[in-house]
Amino acid sequence: MVMIKKSLKGILPAALLLVFTAAFAQERSSTKNLSVYVGKMQQSADALNLFLALNSATVYRTDLNTNRYYCQFALPLAKVGALDSIAAKMGYITQNSFNAENLQEKIASLERRNQSLNFEIETYTKQLKDTFLSGNMASDLRRRISNNLQSIATNDININQYRLTMAERTCLVEFNMYDELSTPSGTKLSFVNMPGVEYSFIAIENPKAGVSAKAYQGASVKYMFTRGKSYFNLGVYKALNNNKADSSTISELFMINFGQDFYPRNFGRGKRRYFNLYTGYQVGGFIASRNDDKSSKFIYNANLSLGLELIKTKHVLIDNKVSYFLPLNELNRHMRGLLYQASFNFVF
Repeated sequence: MVMIKKSLKGILPAALLLVFTAAFAQERSSTKNLSVYVGKMQQSADALNLFLALNSATVYRTDLNTNRYYCQFALPLAKVGALDSIAAKMGYITQNSFNAENLQEKIASLERRNQSLNFEIETYTKQLKDTFLSGNMASDLRRRISNNLQSIATNDININQYRLTMAERTCLVEFNMYDELSTPSGTKLSFVNMPGVEYSFIAIENPKAGVSAKAYQGASVKYMFTRGKSYFNLGVYKALNNNKADSSTISELFMINFGQDFYPRNFGRGKRRYFNLYTGYQVGGFIASRNDDKSSKFIYNANLSLGLELIKTKHVLIDNKVSYFLPLNELNRHMRGLLYQASFNFVF
């Protein structure tokens, strides 16, 4: 046993050096990539720099222009969560990746290994007390005990170093900040095939006998082709309480429109599963049909809308919105009004 301890004195410094070198490499192996679109570039860059100064970060490289701010730095691992919080306050996060080793599991694994090695040492020590052992068998047991002691010592060094690394570990971060106004994320089209149906109700603001009914309702096919959202709808609305005796009243509207919706910056940007707020527009027109089937013509219209997505998943969208329906001709005064639409779309 004395010889084993002497041999360990030469092994320990070398093992400690190797473990320290490996631990330092692991200390730099934790990496994080963040990309954020912000509305105020200079203000957000100043906020990031202040955060780094207050949290013992080491900055390696920066690159600032009118459209982009790039910063590479090392940050204490304990501060990574705070970095995520400040990035979320700056704007819209498009990338947030983190890669790190699970040192706690490594520590637990080494501790379990040491328990097994100690059990083996106890077993070998009991066997050495057997007076009937041959010289070769006794020598083999002593060699196994020596090897186990060396392994335990190395494992203890690793465990201590892993614990130190967990307390002092840093993370290498690459932070990209983009100006949302000059390089909006919405410029990248994401096409999708989402047909659906839509119910509509129009309350006419100034109905006039012989021109328009008080209200119209109907259904249409709504075909969404980008996640943006861009869409076409095609449908027919019929007058409520249609007086067929009044032959000049517009009884049907055959609608065809193109529309787009836009999500606000500070209300989830359309990424939530429920209750995504948005604004939008529709342009197109309708064919107005009268009870006497005469004087049907195509009339252009434009609508501005405010909507709320009720449910939004990868495969289904349930949506509703309120618009101001505005014909663009002489019927404007007696056909304009409030338009409510509710739709259901699904990925096909």
